[in-house]
Amino acid sequence: MTFESDREAVRQLMLTNKLEPFVRHIRFPYFRNLEQNTRIDFLFPFTAIVGMNGTNKSSVLRAIQSTPGQSSLGLYWFSTSTDEISDRGNDKPCFVYGYLHPGVQKIVEVLKTRVNIQNNPDYWEPSRPIRRYDMEPFDPAAAPGNKGKTRWDTIDKPVVYIDFRQTLSAYDRSFYYGAGSNFQDRKEFIRRRSPLLKRAISYNLTTYSWHGSERIQENRSLSPAEVAAVSKILGRTYTEIRWLRHTFFNVAGATCVLKTSALNYTEAFAGSGEFAVVRLVIDILGAKPTSLILLDEPEVSLHPGAQERLVEFVFEQIKKHKHQVVVSTHSPAIIRHLPPEAIKVILVDHKTGKNIIPSQKAAANEAFFHIGEPIAGRIQIVVEDILAEHLVHRALSFDEAFASQFQTRFFPGGAETIWGHYVPVFSAEGRKDVVVLLDGDKSPVKPLPPANTVSAHDFPQLHKQLREVAGTTIKINVDGGDSGGNQTQIENAVRTIVDWSRNCVQYLPVSSPEEFIWTNMQKTGIEPQVINNDFKKAFDDLTRQDLALAHFQPLDGNDILSTQRRRLATIPTSHPVFEAIRELARKAVERSS
Repeated sequence: MTFESDREAVRQLMLTNKLEPFVRHIRFPYFRNLEQNTRIDFLFPFTAIVGMNGTNKSSVLRAIQSTPGQSSLGLYWFSTSTDEISDRGNDKPCFVYGYLHPGVQKIVEVLKTRVNIQNNPDYWEPSRPIRRYDMEPFDPAAAPGNKGKTRWDTIDKPVVYIDFRQTLSAYDRSFYYGAGSNFQDRKEFIRRRSPLLKRAISYNLTTYSWHGSERIQENRSLSPAEVAAVSKILGRTYTEIRWLRHTFFNVAGATCVLKTSALNYTEAFAGSGEFAVVRLVIDILGAKPTSLILLDEPEVSLHPGAQERLVEFVFEQIKKHKHQVVVSTHSPAIIRHLPPEAIKVILVDHKTGKNIIPSQKAAANEAFFHIGEPIAGRIQIVVEDILAEHLVHRALSFDEAFASQFQTRFFPGGAETIWGHYVPVFSAEGRKDVVVLLDGDKSPVKPLPPANTVSAHDFPQLHKQLREVAGTTIKINVDGGDSGGNQTQIENAVRTIVDWSRNCVQYLPVSSPEEFIWTNMQKTGIEPQVINNDFKKAFDDLTRQDLALAHFQPLDGNDILSTQRRRLATIPTSHPVFEAIRELARKAVERSS
């Protein structure tokens, strides 16, 4: 793949204004959980918004979708009794974006804000500039070619939005979410209706009335260019692909029929990844020139090789049709070939709880770090929290050469996030360079058995035991996500997680870092008492004592961590617990070799 030449080619298109109209930046004076005035500069035609779950990636993508014309974000983000959207004083939820105005040849800004129109509180419309949002006053006399008299016109740009988590075929929509109280009823319904679908496919019907309703919206064979693109991304050779949008299953959906030299099948037989790529190719190759193309988590149904080929396909379409492409993702395969100015990492500021973008440029390795992707050449040790990270650092610090083999870090969210999100990813990729060290109080009473010793009949019990050991629901990486895949795929994925976990999920030889430090640190004799084994509370009290803080004065988490680290430093690195941690690290090195 020629990613270096692709990067330079599309960069030149942007530098020479060949991609206009182009959204140059977007900023958020007040929007969801983003820090006030968070800004994204689009410095490259292909931008990746990267971050862990819950960092508003999809919400930002929806805001970008709503930049052109009169499109309203309220279609996707609206207030309910359980999730109410509120104003903040005089500030309403809003965003501001900039683009190069063709009439004045300068970057102008447009404000879109949430307003209440005709009893619709969730309508978003363009608004006149607001000074407190650092917007310049609008002067209609200095705006040749502008239609508006109080504000700049909105950008005129076609939009294509693909949410890969919602890219479901007609079969999946009917089987998983259709009418009927159980899967057996839905299965029988699909069987009854499938002869109608087969007839439409076999005779290439473009119209079919059933029970007074037209059932076919589109029925065509993909063009040779479309078939070639699908084949390249998926790494398979398809001889023909048919695309049929219909309501034969009483839901609006699509069916694709894929033919190879050996097989002829629909997506009901194939994985959802094939269906997702077919839809993506159709939508992108059908996009008008200079479109704004937004891809929400395209990695959901694709293996890493297909993700890389998808990136290559997107670069080609940017070069040919001058598109602007923005993806939300936490896929290393997608971001590793992008330049720093194309990668925007959203992080959680743990002091404020707000989501922030600390820099407009992030190297791929930096993004890998924030999404939990191990750095090549080093064993990554994953722990529950920052104190456990320092505990492991202390254990490894006895020898510089030994310590240099490891990168230790914690993931916000603790053991549940590690089990629920990262363990499935690491196991699916067969990562030998990762070891998870959870607190000792998470150690299971009954360890997981080798997966190959569990029969298909006993598989439900194995799956149940995995959930009990994890203490949370685990995301199963199969085609189409948790609701996709067939039973064989699900079973294979669970067995993979079990076997990987048996080797790579270990437990610290202490119940908790706080208990270990308190029990083994050098004492002065005036430490506060530990009540009910609450060692976290004991460190809070000790920090107040160290800093001479009254009980009503606020206590900073960084001050508590400093107290804990000082006491940790008083424990000799020869302590048996440290040696046990080093032994776990040595075994991780052996497994990776």
